[in-house]
Amino acid sequence: MSNWPDCVVSYFDLIGIRKKIELGNSEASILMQKLHLLVRTSMFSGMPTHDNAYVWNDSALFLAFPKEDADYEKIMRELNDVKPKIDDISPSYAICVKGRVIPESPCQYDTNLAGQPRFVYLKASSYALANCFKIEDTLKKLEMDWYVDSRIAERVPAFAQCHQHEVTMLPSGTKRGIYVLKGSIWKQP
Repeated sequence: MSNWPDCVVSYFDLIGIRKKIELGNSEASILMQKLHLLVRTSMFSGMPTHDNAYVWNDSALFLAFPKEDADYEKIMRELNDVKPKIDDISPSYAICVKGRVIPESPCQYDTNLAGQPRFVYLKASSYALANCFKIEDTLKKLEMDWYVDSRIAERVPAFAQCHQHEVTMLPSGTKRGIYVLKGSIWKQP
C-alpha cells in the first residue's frame, strides 16, 4: 500500500430526495439531473485540483490527488466553492476523507455496439471511499454540512475551528478525528 497514491475522496449527497421521490412527481429526477450537470460543468470550469468526478442518483463523488500539503487547502477551497451551488439545487452534506487509491488493474475496456463502455473502473476505489460511508453511518445524525477527516483539516492552516468526533476507520480499525461543521468552511465572496 505504500506505493498507492494519496487521494482526497469527497462524497456529496442531496438531503430529502427520497421524500421527494415518494411524492410521485418528477421533482426528484429534475434535481438529480441538475446535480449531474452542475458537477460536470464544475469539473471543466473551476475545479482544477480535482482529477475525476462521478455522479449517480442524488450523489456526487470528487477525487483529487494532492502532491504536497498546500494542495489540501486548494482541494478544500474548490469543494467549499461548489457546495453552495449544490445546495442551491437541494441542501446537501459533504464527507471528505484522505486515503490512498487502490491501483487500477490493467485490463481491456470493451465497448458495446453503441460505443459505450461495458466496464468502468471507479478510480476513487479505496478505503477512503468506504470510510465516507462509515462516517455517514456514524455521524449523519448530527445533521452537519461538512464531515472532514482530520488528516485533511490538519493540513489546512486556515481550516475553520469546529468540533471533532471520532470514527473507526478502515483498514486499520483505529479511530480517527472527523471535523464537523455547519455552514461554509470559508465565507463565500
